Amino acid sequence: MPDTATPNALELTDLRNGCRAWMNHHKPRRSGQEALARLAALPEAACALDVYGEGELIGRLESEVASLLGKPAAVFFHKGVAAQLAALAVWTGGVREALVALPRHSHIELDEQQAHERLLGLRGLRLAGAGDAPFRVDALEALKEKPAVVVVELPLRQAGFRLLEWQELEAISAWCRANEVPLHIDGARLWESAPHYGRTLAEIAALGDSVYVSFYKGLGGLAGCVLAGPEDFLGKVAPWKSRLAGNVFTVFPYVLSAFEGLRTQLPRMPAYRERARALAARLAREPHWHVLPEPPQVNAFQLHLPGRPDALRAAMHDVARESKFWLGPTCVPSVLPGHGMIEVNIGDAADDWHDDELLAHLRGVVAAAARGTGG
Repeated sequence: MPDTATPNALELTDLRNGCRAWMNHHKPRRSGQEALARLAALPEAACALDVYGEGELIGRLESEVASLLGKPAAVFFHKGVAAQLAALAVWTGGVREALVALPRHSHIELDEQQAHERLLGLRGLRLAGAGDAPFRVDALEALKEKPAVVVVELPLRQAGFRLLEWQELEAISAWCRANEVPLHIDGARLWESAPHYGRTLAEIAALGDSVYVSFYKGLGGLAGCVLAGPEDFLGKVAPWKSRLAGNVFTVFPYVLSAFEGLRTQLPRMPAYRERARALAARLAREPHWHVLPEPPQVNAFQLHLPGRPDALRAAMHDVARESKFWLGPTCVPSVLPGHGMIEVNIGDAADDWHDDELLAHLRGVVAAAARGTGG
């Protein structure tokens, strides 16, 4: 019988790094030496190191991203939690108990563990559309109390990387402006969203008063993000950056990896989306397999497989051990009875496998889970 015990974080990292192919994201950096060698080869590496957010290198990145987003200015943060807390603190004027309208399944609410409430003393008003879909303008129109700020997440990861349709996003933006309520865009995956809308990043960002974008998700950077918006807004953000431990002495490795992602990964986003949609259509034809949403709107989607999540997860780990194909670290309970859910997120790692190979491994995982052996 295979060992079905769940590996710890270190064991999972070793298991992933020992594989020859990976289903999700970009090809992993297997060592610090490899990561640093890649960064040292970039032309921007010749710039002097930044010091407490100042310097040529970080200034060039902030300027470039502000231009891409069509915003007057941008500021680099080492961590998205700090960037978004700073944005909410400014838009709410530092007033405790100020109301923040945000998606019920938002990253701010779940992954940041209600930091806006616990650290800033704000009140989160959790809005939802039909089912787990992103909220629409009618949810704002039904509010009995005017929020201090509205947040939309593009795409909403916990709902299957779903996006608001353009007209709905425009309607939310118009409501906010008519009611003089700032609109903040949580755009951690905004780079991945632009192909669906068929619009530039600046056109999307123009609907919000501020926008946050991440460098380590779709762009594959080491860490870091940018918060963009009006210059007076970012001036008020500056003290919050220090208060939230965001003013790191030097962040040049993160900045270099952001440049690498902008050059290598951003141009490939439309192709990643098309690959994800073609793969999802094929997976959805398997009996009792379900894709959410169908078709995917970005380069990522949820795949709901029949079987117990723990058995599916153990079988996924066995595939990594035996076939050296990494299907991911985990499988969580699905909204569908008798199913487990995994995320499929297409990046340059997909260059190393064909859909037939992935399908065969997933079929094996489902069969192993059905046998109850986990392998």
